[in-house]
Amino acid sequence: MAHVPEEPKRYVCTNCQITHAGTPIHASASEHSFEPPESCGGCGESSFVALTDWVHHHD
Repeated sequence: MAHVPEEPKRYVCTNCQITHAGTPIHASASEHSFEPPESCGGCGESSFVALTDWVHHHD
């Protein structure tokens, strides 16, 4: 069976809207879950929304 790479979950900074790849967390030997970064690399804020929820997010 061919290996299919996982697509990382992406998060959007609610302050400056820069998109970040989630930090991989080992769920099992072959799967990961993803968490938002601790802070935005662009503005330093720590509030993120999953990219899939971005269109529904309102401040």
